[in-house]
Amino acid sequence: MNIIIVGAGKIGFTLTQYLAREGHDVTVIDQNQERTTLVNTTLDAISITGPVDIELLRLAGADKADLLIAATNSDEANILCCMMARKLGTGHTIARVRQQDHYNAVMLLRDELGLSMTINPEHDAAREISRVLRFPSAAKVEPFAKGQAELVEFRLKEDNPLCGMELKNFHTRFDRGTLICAVRRGEQVVIPGGDFVFQPGDSVNVVGAPKHIHAFFRSMAIFKKSARNVMIVGGGHVGVYLARQLLSMGIRVTIAEQNEGKCRHIKDLLPKAEVLCCDASRPDILEEEGLRGMDALVTVTGTDEVNIILGAYARQVGVEKAVAKVNEEHLVPLAESFGLEEPVQPRVITAQQVLQYVRSMDNAVGASGVEQLRRILDGKLEMLEFRAGVSSPCVGVALKDMPTRKDVLVAAIIRDGKCIIPGGSDEIWAGDSVLAVTTKRGMTRLEDILRG
Repeated sequence: MNIIIVGAGKIGFTLTQYLAREGHDVTVIDQNQERTTLVNTTLDAISITGPVDIELLRLAGADKADLLIAATNSDEANILCCMMARKLGTGHTIARVRQQDHYNAVMLLRDELGLSMTINPEHDAAREISRVLRFPSAAKVEPFAKGQAELVEFRLKEDNPLCGMELKNFHTRFDRGTLICAVRRGEQVVIPGGDFVFQPGDSVNVVGAPKHIHAFFRSMAIFKKSARNVMIVGGGHVGVYLARQLLSMGIRVTIAEQNEGKCRHIKDLLPKAEVLCCDASRPDILEEEGLRGMDALVTVTGTDEVNIILGAYARQVGVEKAVAKVNEEHLVPLAESFGLEEPVQPRVITAQQVLQYVRSMDNAVGASGVEQLRRILDGKLEMLEFRAGVSSPCVGVALKDMPTRKDVLVAAIIRDGKCIIPGGSDEIWAGDSVLAVTTKRGMTRLEDILRG
């Protein structure tokens, strides 16, 4: 597929990484020579330096491109770029839109603007954080099939009843409404077999209906109620989006921000939030402002190191949950070493959404294509949601008789609003949503789970 990406900043660079690795022909446009040089020297992509106009888009091949993604820091420039690309003949366009008022207008006028999709990394990051705060026992919560199934990640402590247990004995202790589908141990990531023995420190992914997931955590005696008092450090886009979501859920929110102008703006936007105008990068000031009384601290400043240090300090003084936004990939292991499970990476979340859309473009109407895609456990595994089409060879065959690839596990089947953890005699029916976890990259259809 021919793809043009406008903007080689953090979002654009990450999108180029993901899409180039999938084998797409990617051309990147940016005004900054250093950025385009970095793309040329580190990624399998073509880069063009210069301001975006009609002629540069033509040079990049917009008249024949399958997709253009406009990911600069300017909402207006992104929307205009997509409109020009559509006029030139680009098949699909995706615009990054950050401002809430712009986003609302674009959603209303999306068809008129010729946009296939909009992306908002800050909004998506806030949504992911809010899910974790609703379920603090987990490091990460991913909904599938419109919330009828969840993939939840958590880390085993030494006193967890799973430690020392073989996976084949899992359902003798826990009900059959959940399934362990992936485990990370150090650098190793596996889809575990029956003889796998759990150890302290393992990062475990479990799938099931939300009510069964909650029951599973209660049975392990590690279930925690959702946070009710949350402190957010950083009043940028992510902080404001998150505060708005939490307030709508009835959660008390305190926002700490150093910039006085931003503080006034936040107070006007969110009158129900408590706004602290202070140097929130200093742990002693956060202590003075009531850090120890919070259920959770979320650090979303523009500096990864500050986010990590404050999050680690909060955990040290007894705050139950600390979530840090980390943009730089090389700092993620550092954050995890400080006890910050699964730092939130906005650009990775967005890249996964775009990758999901790109894979779905290859499927005809009615095909068993990708509905949702999430990369898990450092991106080494993928959890995919497929919709089973009538003509799929997977339909009507018992799983035990299906020639499934060795690197694929069918984790759940969602049918008529019910999440089924399948056994060997279960079948996939037309219209089912099917969740599969795999180490294979590039799956676009349900039948890709079969041996070639």
